[in-house]
Amino acid sequence: MDETALGLRASANAFLSQYEPLTLVLTPVVGLLVAILLHFIIHFLLENGIKRSFVGLIMGAVKLVPGVNKYIEGEKQKVVDKLQSGIKCKRESWQTELPHIGLGREVIGRLTSQKEKDVNWQGRCSGTVYIGGHESEGHFLLTNEAYSMFSHTNPLHLDVFPSIAQFEGEVVAMTASLLGSKEEASGGQVCGNMTSGGTESILLAVKTTRDYMKIKKGIKKPEMVIPESAHSAYDKAAQYFNIKLWRVPVNEEFQADVKKIRRSINKNTIMIVGSAPGFPHGIIDPIEELGELALNFGICFHVDLCLGGFVLPFARKLGYPLPCFDFAVQGVTSISVDVHKYGLGPKGTSVVLYRNREIRKLACLAMTMYYI
Repeated sequence: MDETALGLRASANAFLSQYEPLTLVLTPVVGLLVAILLHFIIHFLLENGIKRSFVGLIMGAVKLVPGVNKYIEGEKQKVVDKLQSGIKCKRESWQTELPHIGLGREVIGRLTSQKEKDVNWQGRCSGTVYIGGHESEGHFLLTNEAYSMFSHTNPLHLDVFPSIAQFEGEVVAMTASLLGSKEEASGGQVCGNMTSGGTESILLAVKTTRDYMKIKKGIKKPEMVIPESAHSAYDKAAQYFNIKLWRVPVNEEFQADVKKIRRSINKNTIMIVGSAPGFPHGIIDPIEELGELALNFGICFHVDLCLGGFVLPFARKLGYPLPCFDFAVQGVTSISVDVHKYGLGPKGTSVVLYRNREIRKLACLAMTMYYI
């Protein structure tokens, strides 16, 4: 062995002799643990935001103070007790078992008695029922008469009840025509179906998008990015369909922040969301900018028009300066709109629309059954 090699070995031995063997083993282990901790902290901050994470840490530290957590729980219980005390219908009077003898016509009397305990909601309850005033009486009579004619139909059997299929198709087509299906930018294939409410429309749109993006881009761990002002139905959809949800803070005007949404998009993102308007503030998100963002990243874009779908098209016709919010925006792939709100349909009735048949077909389950 030459003198250079001997010199290097001697230097290495001299360096290692300064440290205990245990130190040499623990150093990389501790370094790995520190790296994992830093990765967790960075991931936590990115997922929850620096401001929210800081507030969460402060609240967690405050709750460690003796007596504070007990006080907070006591205050929460007071709110629950107050809410429950305001309920006029006490559970002790509920019918919890089938009666030995049927009530017959007597049930009408019981229904009338219980209805008298309901609040006089007409014109007084925001976000509950969307029609009121003197003109509503005739509307209710008409709706109830229609109900009585079709209360025992089953939409699953279209061969027996073809009228239901026609009515659904007409409602979907009329709704689509209000929301840009006649515009050249829509592609001329806007289609959809009716649901039991805005939540189901959003659930279907998210599920359909998940399956569509799995086929289109091979995404197996889907994520979606929504503003904090978006409806809670997206949280429910994320839980149902195993989708990671990123809620992004709104800007100073309480609109979806396009820049923050852009920063949250990654290779697993299947969709972004905008509202027109959003439920918390009644403010329209920048749908055109979000549509452009969706196009640039090759992802889907759902517009929540559940509240404004039967208001904004008519406001636009009346000359109000409104930004584009429907399928006239190229990047929009699906829309939800509630008929039971300002469409004045009975609750709950909603429509979910898709830009084309390729997307809509994934909303349906097609299965061949074999019977022996």
